[in-house]
Amino acid sequence: MDWSIAEPAGDYSGAFGKVRPRIVNSRNEKLIDYVKTLSPRYAIVYRDIALGYGFLFGTLAAMAFTERAGAPKLLVLLIGSISVGYWIAYLQLFIHEGAHWNLAADREKSDRLCNLLITWLAGQEVKAYRQIHFPHHRLIGTVDDTEHTYFFPLNLIFIAKSLLGIRALEVMRSRNQFADQAAQKRREPIERPEGPRIHAPLVFGLLFHLLIVASMLYAGLWATALAWGAGVAAFFPFFGALRQLLEHRPFEASAKIEMSAVARGPTSRIFGDGVLASTFGGAGFNRHLIHHWEPTVSYTRLRDLEDFLRDTDLKTIIERRSTTYGRAFWILFGR
Repeated sequence: MDWSIAEPAGDYSGAFGKVRPRIVNSRNEKLIDYVKTLSPRYAIVYRDIALGYGFLFGTLAAMAFTERAGAPKLLVLLIGSISVGYWIAYLQLFIHEGAHWNLAADREKSDRLCNLLITWLAGQEVKAYRQIHFPHHRLIGTVDDTEHTYFFPLNLIFIAKSLLGIRALEVMRSRNQFADQAAQKRREPIERPEGPRIHAPLVFGLLFHLLIVASMLYAGLWATALAWGAGVAAFFPFFGALRQLLEHRPFEASAKIEMSAVARGPTSRIFGDGVLASTFGGAGFNRHLIHHWEPTVSYTRLRDLEDFLRDTDLKTIIERRSTTYGRAFWILFGR
């Protein structure tokens, strides 16, 4: 049997789907039967979300305390902004779990919980995200991919644009264009409000962050206030953009190659279970290859699924696609 078809080449769903019914482990158990037993473990999901909020607001408390105690304000600003951005980026990874309806058994309830617990923090809404994310599974590695931060080389320009929010604006513009194109294909009218469109989750998220900043300024903690603002506006989008690039950009891709014009075929990786991999790549992003093979499986069961697949002929592909975020950064930076 030619297992190379399961490599990231061509349409992910189509390529893997051709071999999926024939995948069995050493005990002759079929993958298609095993996947049916992998029910989400919701308690783990909520525990991990709670930990993210604990670290986020723990960062806020630590910044306020250390600044009040006389710590150097620039140190509070630097470390605090990185930490705030990191933990918001971590929490926003769970919108992906919500997009696949894995926050509750009932899909509508899952969506409500995702919006309540996660998406508002970055002014998003899970149904809107789903419209962008699902085509990514089908179009990954093509010039039409709806999540294409990995098209760009990892260099100082990429880092600067991510930290300055330019990359985030490009992503929003690209998503709006995709939504318009999808509406046109469905022959639906594209509604353009005459005035500014009020996006409730975005307004709520902005008000929340402004309240944090205003409260810290009122308390005389300007370094803490600036750190929260910089974390939200600069480091959160930077970590999100960097993570996606490290997951999907081919190691052999040169900075001189414009991936938006040349289809490179899909690439996804596995990054292990270390502290960095489990937080920078939280909510199962550290096993992104496995997720693209079986997108309906909750991240709480991806380790079980990986263990099963390592007991099949796909073991060599998994090992070839395994690395660390640090190693991926080192290889891709400046190519």
